[in-house]
Amino acid sequence: MNVWVIMGGMSSEREVSLDSGRAVAAALRDGGHGVRAYDLGTGAFLPGHSTGDIPLPPAPPPESTWGERLLEAARLLRGRADVAFIALHGGVGENGMVQALLESAGFPYTGSGPSACAVTMDKALTKRVMGSLGVATPPWALLEFAGESDPGPPPSWLGGTPVGGLPAVIKPCQEGSSVGISIVRESSEWEAACSLGLRAICGPRRPRQLLVEKYIPGLELTAGLLGGQALPIVEIRPRTGFYDYARKYTTGETSYEVPAAIPEAAARAIRDSAEALYRATGCGGMARADYRLGSDGIPMCMEINTIPGFTATSLLPKAAQAAGIGFLELVERVCRLALE
Repeated sequence: MNVWVIMGGMSSEREVSLDSGRAVAAALRDGGHGVRAYDLGTGAFLPGHSTGDIPLPPAPPPESTWGERLLEAARLLRGRADVAFIALHGGVGENGMVQALLESAGFPYTGSGPSACAVTMDKALTKRVMGSLGVATPPWALLEFAGESDPGPPPSWLGGTPVGGLPAVIKPCQEGSSVGISIVRESSEWEAACSLGLRAICGPRRPRQLLVEKYIPGLELTAGLLGGQALPIVEIRPRTGFYDYARKYTTGETSYEVPAAIPEAAARAIRDSAEALYRATGCGGMARADYRLGSDGIPMCMEINTIPGFTATSLLPKAAQAAGIGFLELVERVCRLALE
């Protein structure tokens, strides 16, 4: 295959995306495939991560927008690359805008379509889909800020919401990679947690919304999906604290058990709900659904991600490996699913 790997972008997860894209490009190159690696944020093709017979397009005009640059790259690569592997995380890469532009250009791409990306990128909307399916999820509320000067309500506000009170988890409604997330156990921590979440919102036009969830103590689990089928469940064990951005992407800060040592009833419930959520939101190719498992034995789904990471510490490759699917085969299968 000849593959156009799209990475980087402009979101708060840019560096993670670059790591994912480089890993995908290296695997494809080592597997004998042609690769053109492309940074959406700069509009530049990356010669050091490209190989094969696909010609290297010229640099775009500096005044062009990211969308114009993407469409021009798609025009130049049409007939020369078989598929675009989208290794973007957050922002326009995961909210459906990149996917919509590639569809308009008639260019095949990996993963979910625009509507599935738009739904799953919005954590509150995803929660409503879970409710319609009967998928268990922690009680939650949406905290909206009118502007930069709006301090928001005090923590006592939680008493009138399904969350009920502290402890609670606060996170941006439309960001990923645990960017801007906090666990608030005391009222004194509330204001700082809201400020951290708001600072993590990438882009002036993004809604100033924070999702507040009831904190569920217990095991942290994730279910990777490939072609709609759940892979072995991964248990995530941070060495200290909770699974925030640093512990996700710093080697040695977190250990993993695959498959997770949990009761079969809980594992089956996770697989079933992850596959149901995948279908209901219209996901395609690959995804990853995240869970908490408390002492009551009921898995609580937190969210579903349409573009899981492909870094050295990412969870979907770990789950695939436990199913006997190596990294290169995983990347190839994702590409083939897109072409099918």
